[in-house]
Amino acid sequence: MILFVWILAIAMYEMHAYDDPDTPWHYATGLYILSHHMVPTTDPFSWSSKGQPWVTQEWLFEVVFAWLGKHFGFPATWLFQMAIFAGTVFILYHLAIRVSKGNRVMAAFLACIGQFAGIIFWTMRPQIVSYLMFALFLLLIQRVREGAFYVLYWVPLLMLLWANSHGSSTIGIFLLVLEVLVSFLPTVGRFTKTVLPKGARWRLLLAAVAGTLVGLINPNGIKAYTYALLGNDPEMTNNIMEWHSPDFHIWSFKYGVLPFLIIVFLIILMRHKTLPMRDVLYFGGSFAVMLVYQRFLPYVAIASVPLLAQVTSDWFQRLNRPTRLMRFADGILLLVWVVYFLTTVPNVKGPVADHWSQGAYPVGAVNYMEQHHLTTRVLNKYDWGGYLILRGVPTFIDGRTDIYLKNGKFMDYLALQNVWSNAPYLLDEYHFKAILFNSGSSLVTYLTGTGKWKIVYYGRNADVLVPVNTTVPTGGSG
Repeated sequence: MILFVWILAIAMYEMHAYDDPDTPWHYATGLYILSHHMVPTTDPFSWSSKGQPWVTQEWLFEVVFAWLGKHFGFPATWLFQMAIFAGTVFILYHLAIRVSKGNRVMAAFLACIGQFAGIIFWTMRPQIVSYLMFALFLLLIQRVREGAFYVLYWVPLLMLLWANSHGSSTIGIFLLVLEVLVSFLPTVGRFTKTVLPKGARWRLLLAAVAGTLVGLINPNGIKAYTYALLGNDPEMTNNIMEWHSPDFHIWSFKYGVLPFLIIVFLIILMRHKTLPMRDVLYFGGSFAVMLVYQRFLPYVAIASVPLLAQVTSDWFQRLNRPTRLMRFADGILLLVWVVYFLTTVPNVKGPVADHWSQGAYPVGAVNYMEQHHLTTRVLNKYDWGGYLILRGVPTFIDGRTDIYLKNGKFMDYLALQNVWSNAPYLLDEYHFKAILFNSGSSLVTYLTGTGKWKIVYYGRNADVLVPVNTTVPTGGSG
């Protein structure tokens, strides 16, 4: 009941229109690959960097996403997202059952918590495959601890899928190697030594090597592993929100993430049970990385599941033997929830094109730009580049940050967005014919004040500006 209530709740939540800045360009990339029968290695979408090298390390997810959307519409892409979500929940559930020695009720609670804490990052993007794989590797390692070495035969196939779906596949190899290294550490206080079955160490290392080699079978070779090094680029980490440290003034972190962390640490500190050093290091390590890059929050939540399962294994044991009355009550509650869920299913219909949020994307502004042929040499807001790609409008910049970091366009964009001292020079250098930016931004205020630009479209979330000598009618969406 717990698991299905949670999964159906998230299924209803994910019925909303897509609103993540990067989802449109992932979908567009998948459509491009399906149309051209090749994975691009250079940029085909922007006008500022067209032809520049591009590491398309997420092509497999993008192709599946686009193929489903193209042939079966939004219902298929929604089901695809929910399959990954539900798969992760059930993997965490089985992991927690094994660690807690069969406490199914706590395992179900923890599986849900392992997703809830990082739910803001569970958007329709390739990173959700990484969360699934992270949970799956934790389960495989747990099975190895139990002596089930045969599960390691899955590692090469999983690494092949991971390396072609997201740039974080090195995490899988790191987990296998770390398991071996941790097994050499002695017991320290409450942190108990990791004892692996005989022969487990060399098998884990062999699986890591095999997985690494098979993962190289991808269009980008070794770059599928080295892409993660972009996290060391200060230009990106200082200016892209998901690479920032957590801001606990934000509602979701203040009232969601912070209570979760407090509860986890209180449970660990207050319980007098011993703690497996490996699970402490998995959780503590991911927590430390999350304090630097908030985008690692889902890994922290997932890593908390085996640790909490260990220290709460004796909680609610009686609920694992429910009375007939409790079974009846659970059945009624689940039935009511399923019926309510079915009433929302009609929201999942139509083509993917009908499910792009007009509040998140400049839909009306782009319609206006296409109608009046203002789609060349556009200076666009970073967050809207993905939507422009989807609409076939060449971008100045977009969420494929690696391209623009290498050729300096990202810094030029920051100078324009923030109206640095070199902004007037850049405006002349690039000869922009239209500018698509958020209403009331510093750039829009500056440009209208120069007398060289005018606003021709006033939108709810976006303005379109053109040089004053451009003749187009004024429009707007109110």
